Amino acid sequence: MRNALFFLLLLTLLPTSMPALAAEKLSWSLLTTTPRADNHFTQGLVYAKQQLFESTGRYGQSAVIAYDATTLTQQKKYTLPADIFGEGLTLLHGKLYQASWQEQKIFIYNTALQLLQTLTIQGEGWGLATDGISLILSNGSNTLQFLDPHTGKTQRTLTIRDQKTSWKNINELEWVNGYILANVWLSNTVLLIDSKTGVVAGYYDFSALSAMIKNKGTEDVLNGLAWNASTHTLLITGKNWPLWFSATIQLPII
Repeated sequence: MRNALFFLLLLTLLPTSMPALAAEKLSWSLLTTTPRADNHFTQGLVYAKQQLFESTGRYGQSAVIAYDATTLTQQKKYTLPADIFGEGLTLLHGKLYQASWQEQKIFIYNTALQLLQTLTIQGEGWGLATDGISLILSNGSNTLQFLDPHTGKTQRTLTIRDQKTSWKNINELEWVNGYILANVWLSNTVLLIDSKTGVVAGYYDFSALSAMIKNKGTEDVLNGLAWNASTHTLLITGKNWPLWFSATIQLPII
């Protein structure tokens, strides 16, 4: 996700397999695959009516990209300054919010990709989602921050846990029916988190999708989730992956 030296150092510190989850393994079914550009370092995805928006990362390459939501063809692109590393993306009250990695900023756009405002935040930004009121920010730890979308100030924090196990490397986020989907960086695991308690209610293993991507580099991991509320499907991709995947997912019965 970051530069190569950082990645290699972190890789030596991580376990070779994911820890056992007490939560239920949830099912999913692949519906469609659609080709896409294989040089997008995907950091965040979000649907907005008839459009899909993507945030991409890396210094000198970060951008926000608009697509037709049905055909997934690219429509427009806004390129960030070379000193900004783009991260998670969400939509709130008709505005796009894009996090940055170490720059402690959130950028606000309209859906025409015109920059409207910049918020200052504390700490790193990784994934970004919203519950319809606050922005929800991950920073690679086991804690999510709920931010005021007008000021960027932290309103509350939420610790993610699975029984007695705390999580880290929480990355890309997506809000689904009162739950928070959270991709665990460097894995094919996506957690389904209770947004009130932080308890992991279940998880998805998307290893089968990753296996379909050939010639991946070490940083080309699953990272891109967008919930389509109209079709009740999840769009999934990864960094520099040449395919979009549309899938149905099992959700716990409330």
